Parts: sequence; structure tokens; C-alpha cells
Amino acid sequence: MIRTAEEILGDEVIAAVRRPIEAARGLPGLAYTSEEFFQLEQRKYFARTWMGVAYTCDIPDPGDALPITVAGLPIILVRTQKNEIKAFHNVCRHRAAMVLTEPCKNAKQLQCPYHAWAWDLDGKLRAAPYFDGSKSGLEEGYLDRDTLGLVSANCAVWHHWIFVNLDGNAPPIEEHMQPVTDLMNGADLGATQVAERVDWEFQANWKMSNDNWENYHHMWAHYPIYTKVTDDLDLKTRKPWSASVQQGAVMSLKRNSKKAPPYPKRESNLPMIPFPDGAERVTAPNLVLPNVEITVVRDNIGSVIIEPLAPDQSVARMAFFFVGDAATDPKYEAGRNMNFDRWLGKSRSPAARDGLRNQDMRIWESQQLARRSPAADEVRFSPVWEENVHYFQNQLLDYLTA
Repeated sequence: MIRTAEEILGDEVIAAVRRPIEAARGLPGLAYTSEEFFQLEQRKYFARTWMGVAYTCDIPDPGDALPITVAGLPIILVRTQKNEIKAFHNVCRHRAAMVLTEPCKNAKQLQCPYHAWAWDLDGKLRAAPYFDGSKSGLEEGYLDRDTLGLVSANCAVWHHWIFVNLDGNAPPIEEHMQPVTDLMNGADLGATQVAERVDWEFQANWKMSNDNWENYHHMWAHYPIYTKVTDDLDLKTRKPWSASVQQGAVMSLKRNSKKAPPYPKRESNLPMIPFPDGAERVTAPNLVLPNVEITVVRDNIGSVIIEPLAPDQSVARMAFFFVGDAATDPKYEAGRNMNFDRWLGKSRSPAARDGLRNQDMRIWESQQLARRSPAADEVRFSPVWEENVHYFQNQLLDYLTA
């Protein structure tokens, strides 16, 4: 039996995270290294909220299906013949084998590899071959097809992103994502199309990505992509140019476009993301807790879905979106590559350190090693930069202690 957050961490540690940011302490090392704590997160956090699990481009056509894992449980994502995306528990209703073990395309049904029980793409049982001696296995009436469908899981699509909520009690996805729409002044994210999908595994806890939701590290972790502290900090006021913003499950770093100096420009011919008439154009990295990054800049979206695999192992499922034909047209290739170079590095390798993503991962992996030390239990938050990090860790505790 998994212990409670209070039993694992201790009341004093939880109280220290809860203190005002100036006096607060961060989560201790075991929150990043303990298998028991990871299991608690899966049961009390991942299963009770909207987890980002995939992009719609991962199953683009009717009949496409994808096996995934959500909160430690096997799930099937499938695009039906009616072009709807659905989720089912990846468990055969006969002997509990996994029905789908690898991605498939153009499927007409989902068939268990153990005894060949089969379901249509809407999850209804079609056949249980020779279960009762007959070809269909259904003639003798031993089985009730209406009660032996695949067990559905709560699934929702928001623009390019697919979410699953296992306990079925999360608010509607529109409500969950409304802060992103509000913070981005109604930017038409649906006008973009996928240009690139990349998955990189890294050897660190999934929370490292969320703890990174500040600009304090830019000058050091991302040099020479960022080269000046003044790109992110107003030296006169000692305040960042980007405000830490928290609304519900969403955290953002919203840059003051009227006062902040522009980041070094990267000129291209890429079309800009449409905004409603009269709306101010804004750019911001947005984090939808617990695990979806949606960074909107003037002409593209960079997104990451972090899949937690183990206390010290995660996958960054990355996608890049551009407006209309700019996602695929060769005449925009130079502009796309400029963005890919920035995020993925010219190497396009997680082992390098020449892009924002692999630079972050290098830091996270070193942090994961350091988190094993007892000296890692006394971490602090900057009141100037790290309001988002403090907010995230408190929201995590809200779920774990509820």
C-alpha cells in the first residue's frame, strides 16, 4: 500500500513548501528519486487531471491506433471511421491481455493477440472466435456483447493536443484550457499545421521540466542563444520583463511587449499566427499542468508533452507547428530550419548541447544525479523569478494531500 504524501515527505517539509515564496523551501530530493512518491503522483495527480498524451498528428487517419501509458496504465488511442479520437483501456475483456502492443494504421478492428477477441474502433465487441465452439464465439449466448466492449477512458481533443483523464472527474477540457486562450488573446492556434515531430528521452524526473518555468537560467544554461541578462531583466526595477502568470492549471511567462526590449530577431518569410481583429499580438511560453508546454511565438508554436516513465526517466514528445502551408512548403524551409536549430540545435541530437531542448535536458540530468544527495533537500525559490515554480509545487501538493 502506498503511503500518503504526509507520511512520505513529513508535515514539516510540506509546510515549508507552503510558506510564502520568500521563506519557502522546495520539494526534497526523494520527491524526484523515490519510486513510492512517483506511484503516488500517478494515482493522485496524473489520474485525476487532464494528462497530455499525444498530438492529433500521431493518429492522423481513420483506423490509426496508438498504445500509450497514462498514470502507469495501458491505454489505446484510436481514430474511428467517423474521424473521432477515442481512448480505451488497453485490456482484453477475456483474459486481460493487452489488445494493442504497437502502433497501427488503417485498422478495421482492434484484435487481441492472445485469443483473437476483436472490437470495432468504437470499442464494441465483434467476435470472440470459438469461445463457444462457433466461429464468432457468440452464437450460444455465453457472452453479452453489450457489456464486453473495451472499457472507455475519458478523452478530449483541444486543437492539436490529445488529453486523457482517467478518473473522469476533471472539468471540461474547454474550461481546463481557457486560460491559454485568454493569455494568448484568442490567437488562432488552429490555423497552424504540424511540421515536425521528435521524441527525445532524458534521464531525469518529469518535474524538472516544470521547475524550469522561469527565465532566470537563460543567460547561463542557454548561452549563446541568450547572451544578455538585460534580455530578461529590467536592471532599473530589478524585475523580469516577463511576468509569471498563473491561472488554474496554466502557468505562463508573459512578456511586456510595450516596454521590454525585443529578443534578437530571427527574420524569416514565415506567415504570422492570426489574432482576432483588434487584439494585441502576444507571445508566451505556456505550461498546462501537469505536462504540456505550448510556446506561442509570432510565427509558430513549439510544444512538448512530457511523459513520465519512472522517477528518473522521461520522454519529451515535441511538435512544431506553422501557419498553413508554411508547415510543409519548400519555400518556407529556411524559416522552419531556423526554428528547429534554435530548439533542437543544428545537431538535432539530445546528446549535444546546441539547442534549447538538449541544453535543458543536460541540466535536468545533472540535477537528477544531484537530487540523490541529502544536500539537495534545502532548495529555495527566487521571489523575483520563480513564482511559477513555487505555484507548481504547491498545486502538486494540493492533489497529493487531498
